[in-house]
Amino acid sequence: MALTQQQRDEKRRAKAERLQEEDLRLKVRPGTKQALLELMEWAGIEEQGEAMTLMIHHIEALGHHALFRIARHEIEAHRDVVRSEVLRLNARLRTSQHLAAICGWADLNPGRMMEALIHGVHALGERHGAKFITPPRHEISISPRLALAFDRKSMLMIQQDPGDEIICPDQVNQSRQYFSTNRSAISLPASTASS
Repeated sequence: MALTQQQRDEKRRAKAERLQEEDLRLKVRPGTKQALLELMEWAGIEEQGEAMTLMIHHIEALGHHALFRIARHEIEAHRDVVRSEVLRLNARLRTSQHLAAICGWADLNPGRMMEALIHGVHALGERHGAKFITPPRHEISISPRLALAFDRKSMLMIQQDPGDEIICPDQVNQSRQYFSTNRSAISLPASTASS
């Protein structure tokens, strides 16, 4: 049976509480949502929250110098513009902490900071801007020490249980002769013997 709207809301609130999510409603100036949608298109991302979260984490990892290089003119400009668009971000604890740290660097509220980030990253263009909202790709590398340990363990396992036995052609011929001469000695189940 389908859940009622009230049950779905309770379930969503319980999950948000368990994951320490914070629902942020960021007021931004007109055109910010469109810039965010273009950034998302460049990076192939469908969720606005995911794009903003990735941007926050990339900027925080690069540090305050990167923030001011990317969004300095956006932070200083547009102080008195009416902010009528709303962006929603369900931020988990670490994302909220990173956003608070970034806001502290420039002494801005979260809405103004996200606006500055979006417009600053958008101003970099498709080639460079998409890097700030692209999920990190982890490169897998196996250390020589791990490769050696794996090789030794594999050889040990092969020695303990070599797997399939190797049968020489002579043994195959002997077994064929045995079964052809002793065919009557092999008893078949009653159901297959009668058919």
